[in-house]
Amino acid sequence: ILEKPELAWLIAAVLAAGLLVATIFVPLWKMELVAPQYPVGLRAYAYGYKFADDSSTYYDDVREINGLNHYIGMKPIGTVTEMKLFIPGMLTAAVAVVLASFVSWKRKWFRALVVAGFWFIPLFFVADIQYWLYNFGHTMDEEAALNMDPFTPKVFGTTKVLNFHSETGFEIGFYLMIMAALVITFLPLTIRFALSRKFPARGARSDVGVAQVAR
Repeated sequence: ILEKPELAWLIAAVLAAGLLVATIFVPLWKMELVAPQYPVGLRAYAYGYKFADDSSTYYDDVREINGLNHYIGMKPIGTVTEMKLFIPGMLTAAVAVVLASFVSWKRKWFRALVVAGFWFIPLFFVADIQYWLYNFGHTMDEEAALNMDPFTPKVFGTTKVLNFHSETGFEIGFYLMIMAALVITFLPLTIRFALSRKFPARGARSDVGVAQVAR
């Protein structure tokens, strides 16, 4: 049964949904690899559904990074299952949070579930990236040109391996995910507070009505 949505929640839901949709078009994470033969570095950007080269360089960055990884026995960077689900997942979440505003937003447990879901998205992304970095560093090819011990690249920060080092960090798409979670968590409270300050009489009449009913 459709309900008339609360203005504060609907505004937050629409903004949060828009931020999630925007993550489809921008990178979420970046890896820069510096090696002796590439002193200016190679950069690969992880979108939700693909890996991309740095358009500002003349390198085929992902291909070159895979070549270096092959040299030390690491698997090549490629599309994983999670990437295939990213676009439909973000679109589904965006549509669902808006539609839910017309169905059961009044239920506190439901609102808490929606908020938790928005925070789960960036947390899952970080954990998933770190899992795959661990997987790449611990499934080394023993027949590689350079045989070395397993290692775990960092999802954020610097990782040094022999005379190679990588710098990894989050990009705008990840921060849009965080912003979406902040919006759905705090914007409804902020709007309600602002309206209560602007229209105190309305809130007072509601309190009187509740008191009369209680009597």
